[in-house]
Amino acid sequence: MNSLARSCPDCGRANRSTDAFCANCGTSLAQVEPEPRAATAGSRAAAPQGGYRPLPPLHADGEGGGGGLISLGIIGALTALVLQVGPELSLIVWLIACLSLVGGFWQMRHDRAAFHRAGAVTVSAGIMTLAIITSRTIDLQALPFPWAGDEAGVVQEPLETPDWAGATEEAIADATRGARGDVRMAFGGPAHTGEHPGPGPSGDPRLRWEISMAGEIFSAPIVADNVIYVGSKSGFLLALDAKNGREHWRFDLGNYIIRSSAAAVDGMVYVVGGYDIYALDATSGQPRWRLPIKLAGPSSPAVVDGVLYVASQEGELYAVEVETGALAWHYKADGLVFSSPAVAGGMVFIANDAGDLYALEVGTGRLRWRISGLGAVYGSPAVGGGTVFVSSLDGMLVAVDIATGEERWRFTAGGSPTPAVVDGMVYAAAGESGLVALDVETGKPRWTFATGAPITSSPTVADDVIYVGSGATLHAIDAEGESLWRYPTRDVISASPAVAGGLVLLASQDGHLYALGGTEDPAPVS
Repeated sequence: MNSLARSCPDCGRANRSTDAFCANCGTSLAQVEPEPRAATAGSRAAAPQGGYRPLPPLHADGEGGGGGLISLGIIGALTALVLQVGPELSLIVWLIACLSLVGGFWQMRHDRAAFHRAGAVTVSAGIMTLAIITSRTIDLQALPFPWAGDEAGVVQEPLETPDWAGATEEAIADATRGARGDVRMAFGGPAHTGEHPGPGPSGDPRLRWEISMAGEIFSAPIVADNVIYVGSKSGFLLALDAKNGREHWRFDLGNYIIRSSAAAVDGMVYVVGGYDIYALDATSGQPRWRLPIKLAGPSSPAVVDGVLYVASQEGELYAVEVETGALAWHYKADGLVFSSPAVAGGMVFIANDAGDLYALEVGTGRLRWRISGLGAVYGSPAVGGGTVFVSSLDGMLVAVDIATGEERWRFTAGGSPTPAVVDGMVYAAAGESGLVALDVETGKPRWTFATGAPITSSPTVADDVIYVGSGATLHAIDAEGESLWRYPTRDVISASPAVAGGLVLLASQDGHLYALGGTEDPAPVS
């Protein structure tokens, strides 16, 4: 034969003249000159001394198999990346995908052509995976693209003043509070005024009942139709009878600490935990729908006009239709978000740990304005009197006009608790000194109440009484800044108390939920 071949210097195998490496042992043939195949036909017998026996030749195309397993592995790996599921399920899918890939390559190890094709497909899948990870890492809204539009701006054209902005404080409170005896959302309602319907206890506090939640409680309780909903450290949402604390049902949100409050509206309970938003039947606790999101943090949902608003800790703000669980829109804020969205006057307000406050349209998620330089915000915005109030870890309380995003005033007070806005007054943490009451319009202090320890929970107001946790003690303060009573627990109170139906529902990091009545109240029938 007149064809040319390259003889391997190590194993002696005759290879094609175009091969760069030996098909038998992988030795480089770059320095081997092609020779007529007839001259090298017996060269395999002239292999190096030492008893070396060359490996058998590779199989022909199609004999090795394994393509199905490789395809399954690639699909599984992409599924684990694309789908927003919990970390445990993602890890299981990822491990199965890796095992499938390894098994596929092992099966086709003797099929050279299939091996090359599988390598090309794997490289393509790797590029797709890199693109997905990059898209999740880079905030495209922050890039200076011409199509970035409204969301890239900082302050846009002023929004027309909503009709309710000039209304009385009573009208604003009526629009956000629940029915008498119900606290259906965190901070008293979607506007986060902090006002609860009451009534509170009469006389001195008296323990009606107490239950152990087997771990610190960070979730503020809510009440709807004489049922209390509260999250546990072990990842359960519990439904408890308000009269005696007996459990109706519990729902497992996974092994995640529940730091946010639920929202109970129209026979449904909405709660976030781990990587999901859940809609549960209020009577049975059975899920109606579930929506995967990024990691949930302490952000509590607000429900207004059939839409649920909640933020992930990674800065995604979601607007979800409560009837179907369909995503209406979402917005990506900078930094981390520990804040709950406040909803009032056709606007959604959210703050982040970078000191930014965002105002978005409820219907579209379009950014209306954004201000910066507030200091890290861990609490939530509170809205009242046409003003949104934000408290920062830098020890500053800032009042911002909701229509224009312009600062009205600021006062040296603040921290992580959310301020309360009721009857023309703002109640906020005052550094290490206690609680301060400020005039809504001017920011001038009316009084300061010394609690003896920093304020650790957001204040709640019901029937002209302010309830606030300071360290391990709950204080009840009247509208003039005078102490009415106090109640000690065994650890820090970080969850805002709920006041409804003659009870104060108090969650403590000592792992207990307390129901406090009053000495002048008749004992309820169990």
